Amino acid sequence: MDTPSKRHRADLVRLIAAEAISNIGTRMTFFAVPWLVLVSSGDPVKVGLVAGAETLTYVVSGVLAAPLQDRVGARRTSLWSDVGSVAVMAAIAVVGPHGFGLLLALVAVLGVLRAQGDRAKATMVVPLMGAAGGDYARVAAVREGVLRTSTLAGSSLAGIAVVVFGPIGGIWIDAASYAVAVALMVPVRAAVTAAADAKQAVPYFTALREGFTWFRRNRLMRAVTGMLFFTNLFNQASAVVFVPLWVFETMDDPAALGAVATAYALGLIAGNVLVAWVAPIMPRYPMLVAGYLIGGVPRFIVLALTDDLLVIVAVTLVGGIFMSSLNPTVSAMIYQRTPKEMLSRMGGIITAVAFGGAPLGGLLAGYLVQFLGLSNAILVATGLYFAVTLTPVIGHRLWRELDDTAPPPPKPGDGKPLPALYGLAGAASGPRVSLRYAEGRWTVRARHGLRRLVSERPVQPKNAVAALAWLEAEPVQAAVRAAIDHDRALAEDRTRAVRAQAAILDRHLTELNRALDRG
Repeated sequence: MDTPSKRHRADLVRLIAAEAISNIGTRMTFFAVPWLVLVSSGDPVKVGLVAGAETLTYVVSGVLAAPLQDRVGARRTSLWSDVGSVAVMAAIAVVGPHGFGLLLALVAVLGVLRAQGDRAKATMVVPLMGAAGGDYARVAAVREGVLRTSTLAGSSLAGIAVVVFGPIGGIWIDAASYAVAVALMVPVRAAVTAAADAKQAVPYFTALREGFTWFRRNRLMRAVTGMLFFTNLFNQASAVVFVPLWVFETMDDPAALGAVATAYALGLIAGNVLVAWVAPIMPRYPMLVAGYLIGGVPRFIVLALTDDLLVIVAVTLVGGIFMSSLNPTVSAMIYQRTPKEMLSRMGGIITAVAFGGAPLGGLLAGYLVQFLGLSNAILVATGLYFAVTLTPVIGHRLWRELDDTAPPPPKPGDGKPLPALYGLAGAASGPRVSLRYAEGRWTVRARHGLRRLVSERPVQPKNAVAALAWLEAEPVQAAVRAAIDHDRALAEDRTRAVRAQAAILDRHLTELNRALDRG
């Protein structure tokens, strides 16, 4: 029987599938268009400009169009954005190679359409999950895994498509992917109509002002988003200029682009599993700091130190694993610190600020390479990136508030089992008392989680044995008896040895006394 819950569940599956297909197309565009500019002009500045045009319109339109999207509706916005993306990609394939100015304009329009399509699909997920009766955490985890996998697939297919069909062929495949997303979205009926009707319409500029006012008053969110501005700037510089130029100068094989991007995506997927595993015992602040310091700088500097693609891929894979801790940390902070009615507007503002540096990243990298050369430009960018990632360390008092978004630790007696890693990592919520017997001496020590309560100190044997007598565990008592019997046997051996030595000494003393008496 086709119940409403099943229909909504099917719509949710179609929505996530449409997001995945659209994401594959976006990743292919990310590689195909810059490679088209690079092979047709060989100008790194133009590569940075074309990448920056799309990113700039993406982030700006995400803020300005958020209130309008609430009025038009998420489903219609998604459909028309994907239809427009098909048309724009087809236009890029037909006329893009014949004029850089026209290509720049088309890419800018594509950025606007992709921002609206991505934001609309993300907006539809939550009401569909509620209508389908699914568990939010489970659905969100599945969706994240699907999108990361689609990123991996898109990155891999991009290199293959450019090799087999050329940059223009890759762009046509991208257009087809958006058409598939449209076909998947047509049957979807998002369960947002009632919620939208229940909302009182807020004037456009009032909605924008309220969002910016709230953002300005939240210090931690400003700090995190501000750092993301600069890190995304350098990440964009690496992705659209440094890595393609390294490939172009070292091996001139676009398949290597797909290899590097695939390694990063695989690292993110593996890291996502790892983060989900250690999340119960790991505070958010150290995860973010380690993610940036270990997953960020090495990915940059290795490009200037080696010509070995295998080394680049290995370092990028490890970097992806560590960088996977960032999105869950930042997303948890945004979700917990943002009022529900402002999530859409705040999402646009945060995205705009966080990715505001991305349009400048390609342009800055292009000029650095032009004036300093590729290796020196990478070294300069690495130093600047490292300085930015020290911000959470320098401002640790504010940034430690990220730990407020971590799950509360289990409490003794709350009826919930402790995660397995609590025992493995020595972070159990209750105290642990260790009683030790060695060489006839009993000692005790105690810890609470990772904190030492009592250092090792001696215990009276009768007290230790009396405490163990309460344990109804025969193996433990048998081990204690065996240890005591062993030490008793050793003590008896020592006693016999001492008595033998005493007897010998007594004989010597007797002989000495007799000699003195005779003298």
